[in-house]
Amino acid sequence: MKRAVKTVAWVFFGLDAAALLFFAFWALTASSREGERAYATVFLLLAFAFVAVGGGALVLGTRRGSSVGLGCATCMLGLPVVIVLAIWISNLL
Repeated sequence: MKRAVKTVAWVFFGLDAAALLFFAFWALTASSREGERAYATVFLLLAFAFVAVGGGALVLGTRRGSSVGLGCATCMLGLPVVIVLAIWISNLL
């Protein structure tokens, strides 16, 4: 089970790179009208925080072999991907 959770966590870590690129692009191209630039900056900072905490938990959980640490890392690393998907879907509507 640890191997599966570790694999999912590393996949999410890879997807987070794409999520960070999406947020960085959005922050750089956002218009200043209606506070879109502020929203983009806040989401970019939150994504950086989730990736930092999740990446640190992933490294520590991998090093110690902790299932709880790997599970927490997977949850933290999955959040930026879910946020990007939610924003993308809301823009399509």
